[in-house]
Amino acid sequence: MDAQHIGIRVRHWRLKRNLSQRALAELAGFSQGYVAQIEAGMKPVDKRSVQVALAGALQVSVADLTGQPYDPQTVEHNLAARAVPAVRAALLSISLGDRRERGPSIEALRGPVATAAGLHNSCQYDGLVPRLPDLILDLYAAGDSAEALQMLTWTTYATTFAAKYLGYADLALLASQQCVQVAERLAEPAWRGVAEFALLHALPPETKDLASRRLRDAISSLEAASRDRPAAEAYGMLHLTAALFAAMRGRNGDAVTHLAEATDVADRSGEGNFAEMWFGPTNTVIWKIGVYAELGDGGRVIELPDVDVGQLGSRNRRATYFADMGRALAQTKRHDREALTYLLRAESIAPQRVRLSPPVREAVGAMLRRAKRTAGGRELQALATRLGTV
Repeated sequence: MDAQHIGIRVRHWRLKRNLSQRALAELAGFSQGYVAQIEAGMKPVDKRSVQVALAGALQVSVADLTGQPYDPQTVEHNLAARAVPAVRAALLSISLGDRRERGPSIEALRGPVATAAGLHNSCQYDGLVPRLPDLILDLYAAGDSAEALQMLTWTTYATTFAAKYLGYADLALLASQQCVQVAERLAEPAWRGVAEFALLHALPPETKDLASRRLRDAISSLEAASRDRPAAEAYGMLHLTAALFAAMRGRNGDAVTHLAEATDVADRSGEGNFAEMWFGPTNTVIWKIGVYAELGDGGRVIELPDVDVGQLGSRNRRATYFADMGRALAQTKRHDREALTYLLRAESIAPQRVRLSPPVREAVGAMLRRAKRTAGGRELQALATRLGTV
């Protein structure tokens, strides 16, 4: 089966389920014309709500539609993928209480954790993922001091997002579950908020009701502690997550409410970086762009003021800004040239992150097909090739 875009996989599973386009459209809550455009690759499936609806109608997982994890096409991706089994083994070991008898001291572990943080922020998964197995096991062996637990909470948090971005959904969920368990032993609201943030973003898209309940409870539990700076940053990140989840469910009013609350918290707290989350006014605007894209209202980004993302020490967040601006502009079908400029900038900042992003791959593929391939220009075709959408 051709794995170039989600529409091809939708058609594959539709035929496997012996469904007509009309039947699939009725089951998913769309028009037959929309499904036809998706299968033809003319409508990108870059909204998670659409992915969930199609997956549910076809009785498959969202991963079956996105095709993740993708086969490695670069040396960097291959190095990261080769380390995944060892990461899984390390997480399973600590989940079963299998502790190394002796490991490095806390003092000796501070440097490796700082190195991992740098690799996490720069989206260098080829350097980060191979380091994670020993780091996880060594931190678990370091005992139950507050510092050891904080470092292990953060390391499993970083593991969650590395696995998620590489497309290993099961590994991301396993890492986030360990993150929550370790944070619970800390009994510090801010770190519990970090762990909940990780878990919420690792839950399969199909578990939206469970995610909504956990998110509501997490926000409520952190509200009382949100006067504390670290807790306020975790609290703000949870509101940004709530805004995105509301957008995924088509609850525009709720999305706006959560964005407003996150903006208020960010304005009070200023730019921060507790647990490498980079919460503050700048990141709040970046999330707002992602919410607009999820709502299918990408044209609204034109109204936003310019954002100086250079002050953020995270290539992930800077690349996310340019990637989400690009795919939001691509939704308008009138700003493909500008969209391409943003997407190329995103790729230059964090290639390992951007090239593995299903929404970016969908947006670029749709742009290329709209341009009828040869009319799309060398830059667009080259980007599509690097992303694996042609």
